[in-house]
Amino acid sequence: MPCELCGNEKGKLTTVQIEGTMLRVCDECAKFGDNVRGTSKDAPNKIIIQSRLENRERRMKTKDVYQSEEEIIELADDYGERIRKGREAKGWKQEEMAAKINERVSLIQNIERGHIKPDDNLVKKLEKALGIVLMEKVPLIKTEKKAVANKGMTLEDFIKANKK
Repeated sequence: MPCELCGNEKGKLTTVQIEGTMLRVCDECAKFGDNVRGTSKDAPNKIIIQSRLENRERRMKTKDVYQSEEEIIELADDYGERIRKGREAKGWKQEEMAAKINERVSLIQNIERGHIKPDDNLVKKLEKALGIVLMEKVPLIKTEKKAVANKGMTLEDFIKANKK
C-alpha cells in the first residue's frame, strides 16, 4: 500500500494527523505529523451523534393535535366591536390608532366592520395597543361518528314500497 504523503511503497504504514487530517504514512513521513495510534477519535463523535439522533427522534414523533386539546384558542366572534370599543375608550380616532400600530386606516376600518379577520401578528399589536383581549378559549366539541346502516332508499326499495 502506498504512503498517502510521499507515495512510496513501504511495508508498514502508521496513522498520523497532519494539519488536522488523518493520513496513513510511512515511517519517514510520520515525523511530519502527530501519532494518533493510541487515541480514539470516534468516542467523542459517538456522543454527539447519539444526542443528535435522540433530538431528531423527538422532533419526528407525530403528535395528534386534536387528541389532547380540550380547548382551542380562537379569535372572538365580536372582535370588530371589541376593537372599536377599545379604541373609543382610549379616545383615539381610526387614523390615530392606525398610526400607533403602524397599519393602514382602511385595514382598521375593515377589521372594525368585521369584513377582514386580523392575522395573529396584528391581533397581538391590537391587544397590546388597546389593552383588550381578542383571543378566547373555545371548548372543543367532540362529534360522534354514527355508523350508517341504511345507505338510503334504492330504486328497488322504491318499487317494492309502491307495490304494497
